[in-house]
Amino acid sequence: MKMPLNKETSKDRQLQYGSLEELQTQVSQENLLVLVVEDDPMSRIFMEKILCRLGVEVAFAKDGLEALRMYMKHEYDLIFLDIQMPVMNGYETAELIRQQEKMTGIHIPIVAVTAYALEEDREKCMSVGMDSYLSKPVSMENLLKVLVEFCLEKAGEMQ
Repeated sequence: MKMPLNKETSKDRQLQYGSLEELQTQVSQENLLVLVVEDDPMSRIFMEKILCRLGVEVAFAKDGLEALRMYMKHEYDLIFLDIQMPVMNGYETAELIRQQEKMTGIHIPIVAVTAYALEEDREKCMSVGMDSYLSKPVSMENLLKVLVEFCLEKAGEMQ
């Protein structure tokens, strides 16, 4: 399975907080730990390549149940969560993580990463407590925007 590469223009390279290169540098300096929950091996490899290129440490879970176990043992900066998975889907996983957060008081951003691209799919993701939504195939620029929004801005608020 080949993933399409998007050609970017100089206009595309300008993001809200600076150039793509500047943001990559900022993200790589944050020592982020991200959990990617994805059952498809090719999608895991794709996400790993992009996130590692951005200087992000990546942990993987193949399904929602494995993700919950990992979530309980480690503190992640962000969770990328596929929706359609065996054992436990992304909706159930997000709901259980949010229930656990009520007890711990620690909010971890959850971003849906899914082939479902309709508005009602996005709304369902938000209704179960996800913070954002990315439609597959995911680009490096979109992943970078999410990391900036949920990790760099959070770090800036803490300083």
